Parts: sequence; C-alpha cells; structure tokens
Amino acid sequence: MSIKASSSGTCWSSQLWHKVWQAPAPNKAKLFIWRAIRNILPTACNLQMRMPYDNFSCPLCESVSEGPIHTFLHCAFARQVWALSNVRWHILDSSPLSMEEWITDLSAKLSTTEFAFVTMVCWTIWWTRNLKLANKEFLLPLQVIEFAHNYLTAFSAHGNSFSKGLSASMENLHKWIHPPPDSIKVNFDGGVLDGGCALGIGILARNASSHCLAWLSLRLDRGGTAEMAEALAAREAIHFALRHRWPRVIFEGDSSTLMNKISSVQADLSVISPLVADIRFLSSLIDYVSFSFVRRVGNSAADFLAGCALNRGGDASCLPPGLLSVICIDNAE
Repeated sequence: MSIKASSSGTCWSSQLWHKVWQAPAPNKAKLFIWRAIRNILPTACNLQMRMPYDNFSCPLCESVSEGPIHTFLHCAFARQVWALSNVRWHILDSSPLSMEEWITDLSAKLSTTEFAFVTMVCWTIWWTRNLKLANKEFLLPLQVIEFAHNYLTAFSAHGNSFSKGLSASMENLHKWIHPPPDSIKVNFDGGVLDGGCALGIGILARNASSHCLAWLSLRLDRGGTAEMAEALAAREAIHFALRHRWPRVIFEGDSSTLMNKISSVQADLSVISPLVADIRFLSSLIDYVSFSFVRRVGNSAADFLAGCALNRGGDASCLPPGLLSVICIDNAE
C-alpha cells in the first residue's frame, strides 16, 4: 500500500507529515500516528462524545480520564515505557498540549530512526491497552520496548509483511534480552520442593553487555506454595539489588500473576498480600525500577539457580556447575 501525505489539513505542518510518511516504520504505525494527531482514536473521552460511556479511566493506569496525550505521555504505564527507551530525555521532559504539538516537537528533535521507534512504541502502547481491555495477557513496560524494537528489525527485513514482523517480535519476547545500557536486569525465580517442605530462590543480575554481575541460589526450609515462592524470590531480588546499590533495575520473572499484582494500583487481597506490599515498598527505594514478565524460556538462568538451591540446599557460595552454559545459551539466542 502506498501512503501519501494528505493536503486536507492545511493547519498542520507539511514538514511534520513528511517526517511521518518517510519514517522507516510499518504503514500500520504511521497511519496510527496520523489518527492520533487528528484525535480520532477511540479513547474513553472520544467515545463519550459519541455514546453514553460510563468508564472514563485509563485502562493502563486506572486513574484519570483517558485522552491521547495521557495515554502516550502522562500515563504512569507509558512513562515507565519511555523511561526504558533511548529517547527518554526527549520524551519525559516534554509537556505538550496536543498530540500534534508533541509529534511536531519530536519530529524536529529526533533522528529518522528514533522517530520511527517512537511511532512503533506508541502503536505498541495502544495495542497493549487493547489487550488489557480484552482481559488478555498484556505487555509490561520493558516488553513494549522490546516488541517495538523487534518489530522494526523485522520490518527492515520484510517490509510491510505484518505477519512476519509480528511473528518475529512475539517469538523474541520469549527470549532473554539484555537491558538498556544504563540499567541492570535482575531475573528471579522461585521453586517448591516436591512435598512442599522447602522453597528455592534463584537470582541472576546482568548488564547491557549480558555479563553476569552477581547471582544467588538460596534454599528456604519452610513450606509454601509456588505463588509464595515466586513472591519471596521477587522480594529477595529487590533486597539483592539494594545491597548492590544499583540505581536503575529491571526485575524480570516468569509469573504473570505476580507481575500483575505488583504493577496493579489496586490493593492486593490474596494470601501473598503482605509480600506484595513489601515488594512495592522496597522497590520504591530504588531510583528507577520496572517489573517485566518473561516466559520460562527467557528466565532459564534464574530457574536453574532455584533448582540448584532445592537440590543442593543451603546458600550456595560456589558457582553451580552448568550455570555458565545456561547463560551462554541465553546470550546466543
């Protein structure tokens, strides 16, 4: 499909439209930005103008009324996304009054590649918003960044073959991916010994170069469920990061239920609510923190360490045999 700039909006800058249409991004993303600038996305505020609509709140942060500027810039979820990106300095300090003003400003400040990335991130934030509205498994902030990056990479190889790009992006979401240059990624996992008489915790920290900075394999001789083991592992991972004084940390685990509990603004009423409260409080002591869900295949190193704790027992001080092989497999994928 060929896309050309419209001449109908004479109040809009021709330079802006040229930047949008020429961006090396999928047509789908560019058309989406065009709709956002024209304020014709079906946000809660726009829907209320067309029909009775009871819920004005943003589906992602569940706090204030949903409009385009809120969704892509002021929403707590969106700000977590941008804080993980390499364009955050241009995004987080801006306070535009409209999408047109915001996109115009970014089109002037960013390179063509960076601008294409912004369009893809906005599209992915909206897609995530729709997944949450449909009560489906949705992406967390780091996964939004990873998905947008992977999609653009696939686009550069396949053009506007969306099925190929989407397939490649979803496949890569299941793998371990290194964090941004100024962040540390801490993977954690919890396991339960057969019979439920002991819990195992595995934690591994790596930097943007995929180098292992520190690890922990800990056995707890106490009973508990798999959900409790995951929550204890998450809390221990935060203590782990605080001890190392890392200012920007991405915590990654393979329990989507736990990640949703931690990220939700709602009070948790489950049996692990005290642990969830601890996790939220302790994470507030770190300058920047994000929690991201990854499937088990992308959390294999932490899973391996949790298994080592259960099999060997105690607080392992020697490097478990096989850990380096697991890390090498992660880095190679």
